[in-house]
Amino acid sequence: MNATAVTVISQLILLPTSLLIFVGLGLVLMASNYRRGAWVLLLSGIGLLSAFSTPFAAHQLIRSLEVYPALDPSSVARTQAVVILGGGISHDQPEYAADVSNSATLERLRYAAFLHNHHELPILVTGGNPSGGEAEGWVMKRELESLFNVPVRWLEVESNNTAENAAFSWKILQADGVDTIALVTHAWHMPRAKRVFEQAGFTVVPAPTGFHTVDMKGIMNFIPQASYLNLSNIAIREWVGMAWYRLRR
Repeated sequence: MNATAVTVISQLILLPTSLLIFVGLGLVLMASNYRRGAWVLLLSGIGLLSAFSTPFAAHQLIRSLEVYPALDPSSVARTQAVVILGGGISHDQPEYAADVSNSATLERLRYAAFLHNHHELPILVTGGNPSGGEAEGWVMKRELESLFNVPVRWLEVESNNTAENAAFSWKILQADGVDTIALVTHAWHMPRAKRVFEQAGFTVVPAPTGFHTVDMKGIMNFIPQASYLNLSNIAIREWVGMAWYRLRR
């Protein structure tokens, strides 16, 4: 299955498209006089869309993935390198006249720079160009070195997904005898990332970042908001991704 087909299928499964399909099918059934089934689909689609847009539901979903705690500094002593996973880039930003890291990648770079400054571990950045343009790895390397003054020793720019991040990073680091790493990615992404990096051969010390620790207060916790629909979608995408990886294995 090519990358375009995977992208289309994933978008049909994820929010909001999957729930809009429910609503659309409900409208079709309503027009065809299958009113009972129509109401089930309409109310399910609208109800779930509303629920997934609330801070309460979104936080419950995303925290179900944040199972690895923050890195214990004492565990860093047994690692040989820091590996940073790309989280996406923003293309052709006019103020920079270049591609730049998106907010997710920048969070990971910031934490990796923090780890390097405290523990002086060498760094590998990994990320290809699944969305076109410059490879994530090149952008990450440039920004770590120019913005954070942190050197990058190894660069991987061919991967298009987390499994390839792991496999291609293993080929690079194995040549230098590195097999125990501190893996930097978002806390919600760590379960899937740790699994595939261990399957590639690494001993992984999780170094998650970007935890969701602040709850919305009072009634606002149950009022639908667009940003929380996106957060729910991130969590659902991760659960679907983990299921897909297990099926492929």
